[in-house]
Amino acid sequence: MIIDIHVHPFCKEITVTPGFEVAFERMFKEQRNPKKMEALQSGLALLFEHNTVDNIIADMDRNGIDKSCIVAMNLTTRYGVELVTNEDVGRLAAAYPERFIPFASVDPNMGQAAVDQLKYAVEELGCRGLKLVPPVQHFDFSDPRHDPLWQMAQDLGIIVWTHCSHQMSHPDSDARLGSPMLIEPVAHKFRDLRIVLGHCGFPWVWEAWSLVVRHMNVYVDISAYTNLYNHMPWDAYTKYDAEQKVLFATDYPLVSFDETIAALQNAEISDDFRHKILQENVETLLR
Repeated sequence: MIIDIHVHPFCKEITVTPGFEVAFERMFKEQRNPKKMEALQSGLALLFEHNTVDNIIADMDRNGIDKSCIVAMNLTTRYGVELVTNEDVGRLAAAYPERFIPFASVDPNMGQAAVDQLKYAVEELGCRGLKLVPPVQHFDFSDPRHDPLWQMAQDLGIIVWTHCSHQMSHPDSDARLGSPMLIEPVAHKFRDLRIVLGHCGFPWVWEAWSLVVRHMNVYVDISAYTNLYNHMPWDAYTKYDAEQKVLFATDYPLVSFDETIAALQNAEISDDFRHKILQENVETLLR
């Protein structure tokens, strides 16, 4: 079974608050390249206005993807925007339980409200994980003020997926907040909290490797940077007995299923390691 642990269900059946045009303006108004902004706007508009859930499932079928963890994105305090709500992912997963696994999103800057939203999303909406983007949400993962959120996630037994990479799409994102080393104190303090470092850790691939091999509860996924797989320290994961902690993910539709699978097939790793990434590791993590 192939499970993609990071998929954005961008389609016309989901919710963009407070509407696509306003949301886009708030998020990308700092973009200084008009051509890039126009291309980004038209591409996203096409997805949100014309793509369908059936199209996503058909794309999964074409590429042999059995299930996808579909993610919400809450950017309330920075932009007043939600790109896919917790209710959306819960509803889609309830409608297609054999294909979708819902991951909620909250804005950690909201304090206790974020903790309450996570509890509701898991207990009432059936969410199995939490998706976070510190460089865009502008919060420091290591800040002790967020400990109640990590405690709640640990108590609920869910996975925390966090963007651990620089961030290229949002013009005012703070790349420093994507550093894997900001996960270090949380991994120490909450040893039963399963944390996934998203997007390979680029450009901090060795820092990501360091966390994964030292912390039993930390994992890394291979999403987004398929063109840089030759810079991944694959052999270091093998030599330090951590092949089972590298997870299949794409960042779909920003990166396609077929592109990621093809890049993984071409990566200089053993067939056994490749099989673990494609077939075993995410399924084991999700229990």
